[in-house]
Amino acid sequence: MSSPLHPWNDNLWQRLVQLRVQLPHALLLHGRAGIGKLAVAERFVRLLLCEQPQAGGSVACGQCPSCHWMGQGSHPDFRKLQPAALEDDDAADSIETPERKSATAGQQISVAQIRSLNEFVHLSTHRGGLRVALIHPAEALNNAAANALLKTLEEPPAHVVLILVSHHPSRLLPTILSRCHQLRFTLPDPTDALAWLNQHKVQHAAACLAQAGGAPLLAQQLAETDYQARRQAFLTGLLQVSVADSLRLAEQHAKHSMVELIHWLQQWQHDLLSLQLTGQLRYQVDFAAQLRGLAGRANLIRLLAFERRLQAARASAQHPLNPQMVLEDVLLEYANLFV
Repeated sequence: MSSPLHPWNDNLWQRLVQLRVQLPHALLLHGRAGIGKLAVAERFVRLLLCEQPQAGGSVACGQCPSCHWMGQGSHPDFRKLQPAALEDDDAADSIETPERKSATAGQQISVAQIRSLNEFVHLSTHRGGLRVALIHPAEALNNAAANALLKTLEEPPAHVVLILVSHHPSRLLPTILSRCHQLRFTLPDPTDALAWLNQHKVQHAAACLAQAGGAPLLAQQLAETDYQARRQAFLTGLLQVSVADSLRLAEQHAKHSMVELIHWLQQWQHDLLSLQLTGQLRYQVDFAAQLRGLAGRANLIRLLAFERRLQAARASAQHPLNPQMVLEDVLLEYANLFV
């Protein structure tokens, strides 16, 4: 389990290290996806279970039996709970982008997993130290699982630490939130994020960082060539705003991910609205000139209504009954912005 510490999270790491003096039984690390919360959580797990911490107790030694077990993914005093769909997708897990996946049962943390966790936390430790569980992403808990977890949070066994990582803490039960010590992760300074991306030789770093809303790890993933090719093709199609062009674009992209398409449309709509109201562009900076031209032609009232239409489309984007029909309907409404 690789746990790099990204430079913008150093202060939060120091706060976590200080918590070891009086360790809460439950921690919630929350903030935007793509800024390294999971990496910090995994690093902290290693430190908590290490038998010979180094550097004044702030770094796992990497040499003790516990560290070796962690390296092999087989520590008897550690459990990691995540949706089944993430088990075979460790890269996506590390980059913290579960919101790009569907919300089917395979994308949830089940009540069976939590019941197994509840059994685990009541066992004796193998090494005489802590038992630690990491739940990621915590908002993937289904209703039954969340309620089952509450039992452990309300009556935590001794020498047990639960670490929850969440990109959307507002989706968690208030009773879960109230029983966790919370640490909020914030976006890094854009200059620092861009420097990190350039250091890692990310192509089109500034454009990808804008698309990721300032989250550098997500920007690193979005730089993937195939993703950018799909995005460029779809957004280029949005520059033509006739009814015929909209129907043609829907036909061309109907077999692509509806989640991706609606996500791009939402960012496109946000930029059009922002340009009209403030003159500022946020997401699609590589289409800045084209968006400025379109913003001057768009009807403001229809643009606001289109935002609500896209929100409704996003809610059903995982399983549209007829993707091409849904996409046609959305794109025809988009074309209507410029009539």
